[in-house]
Amino acid sequence: MGYPVFIGKVEDGRFYITGEELHHARVKRIKTSHKILVNNLKGSLYLCQIEQITKKELTGKVLEKRAFPEKKLKIQLFLGMPNRLSKIDDLMEPITELGVSTLIPVITQNTAVKKEHIIKKIPKWQKISLNSIKQCLRPFPVEIKEPVYTGQIDTDAEKKIVFYEKEKTNRLKKEEGESCVAVFIGAEGGITEEEIKLLQEKGFKPYTLGQYILKMETAVITGICQVNFSFDIV
Repeated sequence: MGYPVFIGKVEDGRFYITGEELHHARVKRIKTSHKILVNNLKGSLYLCQIEQITKKELTGKVLEKRAFPEKKLKIQLFLGMPNRLSKIDDLMEPITELGVSTLIPVITQNTAVKKEHIIKKIPKWQKISLNSIKQCLRPFPVEIKEPVYTGQIDTDAEKKIVFYEKEKTNRLKKEEGESCVAVFIGAEGGITEEEIKLLQEKGFKPYTLGQYILKMETAVITGICQVNFSFDIV
């Protein structure tokens, strides 16, 4: 049986759900004696039973501690920002479900939106990711960094990948031993010659996503799936 998942506080064998999560519980018509799963955002998941519902909180007892599905691979996604930032709204749920650890918005040469506009969107993206982890049962939402310019990209990932529309032959293959992979995907207009040279100087290796030119949204999902297949057990 699948239990509904909520974000809450767990302490001394008790759990506490407040604020927006309490509102979600009411929408789901959660009642006393119902069992739920509580994610404490500290890496633990608990099976709990509701004992009391008030205007300010939902409380009850912890029945058992459960393990999250383990994912060893960390994926850093450097994503060129589109000129319609609402496209990232739609991407937050799938990249959360696909296991992206960190999202770093990148202002590329083809990005027309300003840095401050991107920063204003981050809280909304964080909220979407937080809601998504309840469905896919991952312990933490995607960590979202402040935007950087292409020349400011800095990562200590063991493998660095750039999916480049002009690369036609080099494809990802099954590999083992990598614990952190950095992935760069450009936005509308693609990656300029200057940018691909800059990324290669930073250690990024170009790979193809196939013979067709993909939309950014399609490229992100396709690319992350390829990374998961190549470096992780999915």
